[in-house]
Amino acid sequence: MAKRTVFVLAVFLALPFCARAAEPVMKTLSAHVVSVAANGSSVEVDFRHPATGKVLKMKFIVDGQTGLSGIDKLQELRAGQVVNIDYVEDPKGRLCIRRIARVKLSGPPAGLENFRGL
Repeated sequence: MAKRTVFVLAVFLALPFCARAAEPVMKTLSAHVVSVAANGSSVEVDFRHPATGKVLKMKFIVDGQTGLSGIDKLQELRAGQVVNIDYVEDPKGRLCIRRIARVKLSGPPAGLENFRGL
């Protein structure tokens, strides 16, 4: 009886770990903004695949877990700007932004744009 109780207890404790779905894998890419939805719900980008050289157009959506880095809202992004996007693919195949940041390609650090030396 004791062995059976231990077995049932072990199965009961292991069951939640077996039933849990795999966590989505976080991916990162840098791409050029093509367009931003007027309501800020999504952004479309062009991404040049490093292995094939093929340009892929990808659409990323904003959800409750999206974080904006260095911008207040997605609508601040303009076509042609470069962004870094950390994202996951949801069960429906949508690309969900976890973090997005505009990449400054050149120029002085923020706040020193008007500095002309001593």
